[in-house]
Amino acid sequence: MRKKFSKKVLILLLTFANLVVGYGLCRQLIVTHRESEVKLDEYAFEKSMKKTQRKIYPDLSKYDHLSILVSISQQKMIVYSKNDVIFKTKVSTGAKDTPTPTGKFAIEAERGDFSYDDSLNRGVCYWVSFKDHGGYQFQSLPTDWKGKILKGETKKLGKACTDGNVRLSKEDAKWLFENMPEGVIVSVH
Repeated sequence: MRKKFSKKVLILLLTFANLVVGYGLCRQLIVTHRESEVKLDEYAFEKSMKKTQRKIYPDLSKYDHLSILVSISQQKMIVYSKNDVIFKTKVSTGAKDTPTPTGKFAIEAERGDFSYDDSLNRGVCYWVSFKDHGGYQFQSLPTDWKGKILKGETKKLGKACTDGNVRLSKEDAKWLFENMPEGVIVSVH
């Protein structure tokens, strides 16, 4: 009986030691501060997050000579400081029968954090006017009256499908609403 007990105890002790050493090694890899391992940890962290969650928005107060380019052919919005790209994102512009106007415009004073149209049974969060004082806007994807993105709308981002406004993800629209100063030149082509 003593031999069996000793073998069982030895097996338990070895298993426990294995777990402790394994945990210690894993913990060391996770909390390491060496650059290469931090990059691996950041990569794994980024892969576990949604694309919109890991987007880094620039602090526009640190940049001069801002301008916005909306590319209808690429369905992209690019924010420049002088000639440097500081932000780029996917957008949706006007459908064929309701095109987004092309040309040079400017960010106008009109903006809001929510707007709802009962006749269309949809709203938008975070809109910023760039033409006709609210007539054409950068805005979030369409929402219900509670501000929740309507089903299927996220899949339309990157396609020409709007009533002429420039649609962005809700997060991108919020950043633009909160940070883009009035007077910034907007070029749409």
